[in-house]
Amino acid sequence: MKLCSFINGQTVGYGALDARGAIIDLKSRLGDTHPTLLSLLRADATLSVAREAAEKYAGDIDPDSVAYLPLFEEMVAIHCVGLNYAAHTAEAGVKQPEFPRTFFKVPPALVGHGQDYEMPTLSQQYDYEGELAVIIGRSARKVSREDAMAHVLGYTCFMDGSVRDYQLQRTLGQGKNFAKSSSMGPWLVTADEVGELGSLTLSTRVSGEQLQHTTFDKMLFPVPQLIEYLSGIAELRAGDIIATGTPEGVGFKRTPPRYLKPGDTVEVEIDRVGTLCNAVR
Repeated sequence: MKLCSFINGQTVGYGALDARGAIIDLKSRLGDTHPTLLSLLRADATLSVAREAAEKYAGDIDPDSVAYLPLFEEMVAIHCVGLNYAAHTAEAGVKQPEFPRTFFKVPPALVGHGQDYEMPTLSQQYDYEGELAVIIGRSARKVSREDAMAHVLGYTCFMDGSVRDYQLQRTLGQGKNFAKSSSMGPWLVTADEVGELGSLTLSTRVSGEQLQHTTFDKMLFPVPQLIEYLSGIAELRAGDIIATGTPEGVGFKRTPPRYLKPGDTVEVEIDRVGTLCNAVR
């Protein structure tokens, strides 16, 4: 099942995609008890109510007529993983850490699918990082890697926009959290629909040129290990996000560097998940 949150006219809603790709308006049908997608998820980790409604109704909203949100209306914790692919660590010229290196992305740094990135005015070193993001479906605290996948609801596409001079010369948190520099979406695809990650591929294209490509079996810290590690530090709540890291091919290590500029489009495509597309303005 594919789920999304959106603005339709003046109304914030959420829904599921039907077989034709139209959006089934779940808020109009479930909103009395579940006013947002996150509230639905936290009340019903199996999404049984949403699945029942999706089977009963046909889509009633044109997906091209809405403004997508980055999955949820509310604030959620967004854990980002750095240096999770050996080839990216090598191109960055740093030592591979022995444990997951993580940082936080604040929600105001994100836009939804189809929404514009905001070109930084303080820097010209605005870079792209395509990633797979994991959505937690039920709370996880001190979970073993053997049990970790039972806490995964699904996946989405993620673009970790990075302002390199601020990241490298000032702080990681500053470089990763410029307003409207990153994106997530278009939708949450439940884990049963995606299946094993294994050899599924991720590709990042900038203005039509493929600059990143990988398979998920190349992750140094796979999803179960990331959940074990992070849930040992703090509770992962339903709706929390883990962005699992980017592969090689980022702009600041190219010769010459390939930074994003106004007019560029960035597409992050993941097998069985979809394509996230945004323009730089």
